Amino acid sequence: MVAQGSTRYPRRMQEPHSNNAVNPPQPLCTDPARHWILDPEITFLNHGSFGAVPRVVLDSQSRWRERIERRPIEMLDRRMAELMAPAHEAVGMLVQAPPTTVGFISNATSALNAILRSMQFAPGECLVTTSHVYNAVRKTMEWVARRDGAQYVELPLELPVESRAHLADRILDSLPDNTRLFLIDHISSPTAVHFPLELILPELAKRGIQTVVDGAHAPGMVDVDLQKLCALGAVAWTGNLHKWCFAPKGTAVLHVCDELRDQIQPSTISHFADEGFHERFAWQGTADMTAWLSVPDALAFVEAEFGWPQLRKHNHEMAVWAHQMLCDRFETDPLTPLDGSLLGSIASVELPSVLMDRFADSTALQAALYNEYNIEVPIMDWSNRWLVRVSCQAYNRPEEYVALSDAVQALVARS
Repeated sequence: MVAQGSTRYPRRMQEPHSNNAVNPPQPLCTDPARHWILDPEITFLNHGSFGAVPRVVLDSQSRWRERIERRPIEMLDRRMAELMAPAHEAVGMLVQAPPTTVGFISNATSALNAILRSMQFAPGECLVTTSHVYNAVRKTMEWVARRDGAQYVELPLELPVESRAHLADRILDSLPDNTRLFLIDHISSPTAVHFPLELILPELAKRGIQTVVDGAHAPGMVDVDLQKLCALGAVAWTGNLHKWCFAPKGTAVLHVCDELRDQIQPSTISHFADEGFHERFAWQGTADMTAWLSVPDALAFVEAEFGWPQLRKHNHEMAVWAHQMLCDRFETDPLTPLDGSLLGSIASVELPSVLMDRFADSTALQAALYNEYNIEVPIMDWSNRWLVRVSCQAYNRPEEYVALSDAVQALVARS
């Protein structure tokens, strides 16, 4: 069910942008090949989908595999809790939460499945999110609503948006009266919007609405303080570590606040179902634990090479610059303020509409950029618009975004 009666905001919500974009930041990593095995023939602007694992972390994971295979029973059966302790400690420090309140899981989608499928909803209650939701999460919410006879409601939250306060007001003014649960993105996957949780969560808590935060992109991109988020009113949060924290694929964390923690089970219920949250999520059946065990080395890599504040600052500044530069070159209006107040390390920019006439769908356009120009970047078909979402990581350089602009303009010229 999609909420009705939304207002389409006019596209011109800011002064027309100039052709004098702010200067891009200086490269943070001058020799990417020293750290990453990314194909140098590909312009890789899609760190946000699955990340890119540094060599040192790949080596760490290989060493863990060898250790486990030398003594499988000892390592997996008798010592895994002990071996995982440094990973829990490291992640607890990263997201500012006690280690025993943080559970490892393979990805944010699995974590949200665990939360939503552990909860029960009454007929007529609403499970609500926005049109910026990740599609896999949409499908999960729809399934749970059907299971319980509840309603799935998706607020059509159009862009552009003027400010953080403006965005918060639009959400709070649109919620149905019978909202039981609201699921909000920390940073949206299709639109790259960094939602103002500090303005939204307290107001939802006042209304007795349970709020779950999908932080798939948040760890490593923005500062995460889970104790603060719980105090503001979030009942649960999840984030991937294989995106912006350089951990191996299949590494995510789940944090559930006190009021809900005893209720949540992993989607795979296993031996420790009757024990604490920490124990339930530490063992979800036989799996390759090496990605989780490698987390301390992934986080240490950032500290040693860049420092978290410096990395986040660089990536954010690159995103702000790329956002404005692409808007200028495509002659399309920015979807969020040009000051970057609603951006993290990714930015979505609306593409020239003429491309929708030339290509059968957004997938065909993405394939053309890859096959003809060796550019790996996602094209999002969102709200009857095609958006290109660029990621900004330490290994990216300004000329790569210019190459994307040139390729898009060449495709436009053919139309």
